[in-house]
Amino acid sequence: MSPEIRIGGGTWQGRKIYTFSKGYRPTTALVKKSLFDSIGVEIEGSRFLDLFAGAGAVGIEALSRGASFVTFIENDHSRIKTLERNMGKLDVDKKSVEILPMDYSYALTKLRGRELSFDFIYTDPPYDVTAPQRILGNIVTSRVLAEDGLLIYETARNDVREILENAPQEIYPVRERDHGGTALLIFRWRNAEKFSCK
Repeated sequence: MSPEIRIGGGTWQGRKIYTFSKGYRPTTALVKKSLFDSIGVEIEGSRFLDLFAGAGAVGIEALSRGASFVTFIENDHSRIKTLERNMGKLDVDKKSVEILPMDYSYALTKLRGRELSFDFIYTDPPYDVTAPQRILGNIVTSRVLAEDGLLIYETARNDVREILENAPQEIYPVRERDHGGTALLIFRWRNAEKFSCK
């Protein structure tokens, strides 16, 4: 039987969704709370991109808290199945979500081709697999982050300095939140002035 985690806030607060028992590092409740505390009411009516979505815990939390549309990107078949189970368990409106079952870089290219943009992009890649500078570079090149949008990158605390030193020049960090061995780095476009991060 699949282990479960709770949704922390919004319409589905307290409801449980499926996750994985092995080979998976779900975003903790504390980190999710920190993330959505940073976003605040700006989540309402927003478009949210959950990159390396896994079981969809963060994107589902965004929907629960008022996001109007969430795109999930995940290329692992078993995780996609779990994500779909969670959509069904919560009876999520299919018009408010999209699942792209493919490599993140290809998915970003497809989204760019459709001229889509997102108010929030959340990325939580495997810490030891994909180079952060490549991921950030692909996001910047795709231009799917809205002009006044925020890019949130979850990473191991020990990797923060290297990520900041190698981040693309087109974006800059507006805030860093640390939680034990995990850090959230929040970026925005250098030319964006509208959004004030708490």
